[in-house]
Amino acid sequence: MPNATLKHWKPGTDLPYVMTLGDQAMLAISLPAAWLKADRAGRPLLLPPAVRALDRLRALFANQRQITPGFVVSLREATGLTQEQLARRLGVSKMTVSRWECGRMRPSLSAAAALRRLQRKARQSGVVINEEKRTAA
Repeated sequence: MPNATLKHWKPGTDLPYVMTLGDQAMLAISLPAAWLKADRAGRPLLLPPAVRALDRLRALFANQRQITPGFVVSLREATGLTQEQLARRLGVSKMTVSRWECGRMRPSLSAAAALRRLQRKARQSGVVINEEKRTAA
């Protein structure tokens, strides 16, 4: 994040944020003011919704060599799937997905390839990352 952005940020305003994704790729996002608060020095402090949103974006757009537990959780949440729905989509059990997310197991080569396909499909469909819960009217 550029220092110029930090110096001009005021609590209660959105924060332009640039995230590096590796391979010289960068992603720019505006973090909503509700996802931030000022630390003791007045700099922006990312609240859990901002961290989760950035994790989900990283899961969708970063090219990770290894499929980590955090990647599986973030990809699943970014695509709006439950463990059971992801398991059905990949042809594994819900418990297997849970084990991947806890780090007790690693996906097989075929499951890892399926997770990569899901990641590409989510990128192409323009998944919306939004922490706000929608209430039925």
